[in-house]
Amino acid sequence: MKLFELLCSALLLAFSSMVATAQSIQTDYDHSFNLGRLKTFDFQGQVRKPNDPLATSPMNDRRIHNALDTQLKANGFSASATAQPDFLISYYVTTRKGLDIRDNRFGLLQRLGNVNVNQVSEGSIVVVFLDRATQLEVWRGYVTGTVDPKDLDKDVNKGIAKLVQKFVKDQSSRK
Repeated sequence: MKLFELLCSALLLAFSSMVATAQSIQTDYDHSFNLGRLKTFDFQGQVRKPNDPLATSPMNDRRIHNALDTQLKANGFSASATAQPDFLISYYVTTRKGLDIRDNRFGLLQRLGNVNVNQVSEGSIVVVFLDRATQLEVWRGYVTGTVDPKDLDKDVNKGIAKLVQKFVKDQSSRK
């Protein structure tokens, strides 16, 4: 029985560490708008307020901008060569401090093991697509996860890639 409990605890621990680092993706869109007609894009000029995390880190602003540009082009969209793109892109970032709590106790009455508590930074990137003609929001995507400065390039690219894939899927369902 103890071997079974030990195996279950090991699996639970492995699963919880995977979940803690996973990115969450959510999207929403205007179901009455034909997303399928969106082919060309441009970035909307955004004025960053002093407390905006992207104002304090222009490098992260470029990181997100470049990831969106690269992923959209890789999925068949074109940066507008004219002043008349089909849609405009804006994006925002939020961050907050959080706790990563891992309960590593196992055994009878959970007397063996320990509970680890670490402070982490959690972040969200919000991407908004606006219909250029009406200036109305037609699609919004969120990627949320733990922010690790060592993996920032990889995490931003991975999250934006997932968002663009979800947009493509939402778009194909609305043709």
